[in-house]
Amino acid sequence: MKEIRKPWGKELWIAQEKEYGGKILIIKGSHHTSQHFHKDKKETIYCFKGEVEIVMNDEIVTLKEGEDVTLIPRAVHRIVGKKDSVLFEVSTPQLADVVRLKEE
Repeated sequence: MKEIRKPWGKELWIAQEKEYGGKILIIKGSHHTSQHFHKDKKETIYCFKGEVEIVMNDEIVTLKEGEDVTLIPRAVHRIVGKKDSVLFEVSTPQLADVVRLKEE
C-alpha cells in the first residue's frame, strides 16, 4: 500500500494492477482537492463515510454515505469535503493520470 499525504487529507493506493486501480481517499471536512481531470482514467467514487460534493464545471453532485458517481476521462472536477469523509475509488489502472488546473 502506498500512502500519499495531501493538504486535504490523504490517498491510500490499495490496488495498482494491470487491469484496474483502487484508492481510499480520506477528505477532511471544509477541505478540497485541486481542480483537475484525467486524460485516460475512468473512475467510480463511492462515499463510504461522510459527505462530499463533486464539483464538475457548472454541476455539483452531492455524495452521501452509500452513494457513488462515475467520472469519465477529461471530466474536470474537484472533491469538496462537507464532513470528514472516506471515499473508495475504483478505476482504470492509470492512478497517476492527473492534470491539475487549479490548486489553492
